[in-house]
Amino acid sequence: MVKLKSSFVRIALTAAVLAVVTSVGAYAAAKKSGSEVVVRRVDSNNLIRLRVYIDGKNAGSLKVGETSTYKIKNGDHTIYVGFEDYQARSTEVSQFTAFDERFIFSITDTSIVLVRQEQIAGASVPVVQHVDSVAAAAPEETAVQDENFTSSAEIQAYVGTVQEAFNVATKSVKKGAKITIINVESDVLAEGDFVLEELTYMAVHSPKKFVVIDRRKVEAYRAANHQPLTRYENDYLISLGELLGASYVMTGRLNGEGQFRRLRIRVLDVKTGILVGSASSPL
Repeated sequence: MVKLKSSFVRIALTAAVLAVVTSVGAYAAAKKSGSEVVVRRVDSNNLIRLRVYIDGKNAGSLKVGETSTYKIKNGDHTIYVGFEDYQARSTEVSQFTAFDERFIFSITDTSIVLVRQEQIAGASVPVVQHVDSVAAAAPEETAVQDENFTSSAEIQAYVGTVQEAFNVATKSVKKGAKITIINVESDVLAEGDFVLEELTYMAVHSPKKFVVIDRRKVEAYRAANHQPLTRYENDYLISLGELLGASYVMTGRLNGEGQFRRLRIRVLDVKTGILVGSASSPL
């Protein structure tokens, strides 16, 4: 009986030690883990800088076209956008729960939209229901409401359409090729900027591992040569591609209205001048 009792004591002690070790390991793993928030500014209002507030604290400011990444702890968070020059919230507040994930938001001076949610490892996961937009506690007079605000579900569908067009247009582009995305022409500048940023993101993260040339080089060349940001002739695109060291150049165009609105993408081979890929997708 004494031996049996001693055995039970040893088993109990062993279980207790394992529980402590497991808890310590879980705590250490949780401490090492974390999430990210990526914020892209896609509007065209150069007159103001926007500040990003995460959990009510100023995380930094963004100019037009800038993207910033912020490290956050796992758990519940809030995010909204305000004007840099005065204490006024310009968007509604979004709540989200993060666990080793990357949340990519698109912002303008009047809206903030969750575009994509990914596991840090890179595998995409569906946007879950705990990402909601809620009314902020700030006074109503400081908030600027966007009557044309687009929901996260609509943005997800829109991005899915852009992704499909990108995949079709780049089907014949060689793996690891150097590619530069020149522009996306649009009658709605903010929409064109948004699609341009998405195409750049898709090229960088493509399974074909494209080498994407920094668009700042394109902008610098355009500004130095007084080239308007509009639809370019093929000869100019090829010359620009050669100058930048690209094998392929991509351009896009958004036009039409309502059910006839489409995204058109073209990909030119810089060496041959041949159109190697194109796509036309309804939006």
